[in-house]
Amino acid sequence: DTFLGFYNAAEEYFTHTCSIAYHFPGTNTSRLRALDFRRETAPEKSMNGTYSTNAFSQEAVNVIEEHHKKNQSEPFFIYLAYQAVHGPLEAPQHYIDMCSHIPEPRRQIFCGMAKAMDEGIGNITRALKATGAWENTLIAFTTDNGGQIETGGNNWPLRGNKATVWEGGVRGVAFVTG
Repeated sequence: DTFLGFYNAAEEYFTHTCSIAYHFPGTNTSRLRALDFRRETAPEKSMNGTYSTNAFSQEAVNVIEEHHKKNQSEPFFIYLAYQAVHGPLEAPQHYIDMCSHIPEPRRQIFCGMAKAMDEGIGNITRALKATGAWENTLIAFTTDNGGQIETGGNNWPLRGNKATVWEGGVRGVAFVTG
């Protein structure tokens, strides 16, 4: 078993830090930025500056290739929970540049985040095919909720967004293939 990821929410995509609120009696609540990126249970400090979507995709490719070298006949399971496309809105500039046709800046970044995730899923798919695992693989792709309008999401024609009980908050895309 392996683990690469974070424990909290709203981590920055490049620094892998998150803002933690703390309060001591008799003081005002303050915020502290702290590293929240782990390999197994230890803090992963070597990936500062690496875009998390790319890190997660490469980790999945590595797991697939390592499994192929050691246990070709054994089944395996990967749970890959991308941080994308959650806030904060961050993406490498070359992905954002691919979305320059979109006039709204937040939507450009959101689009860039989706492009990076799409590329990562393509890399994982190629690794599965290259190792011969593709023909015996089931992939379920889903989201946890509707998009957040404040951070570039768009649920049109549905009403609402993440954190609402309207269809735009509770419906999400999904597909299964294999």
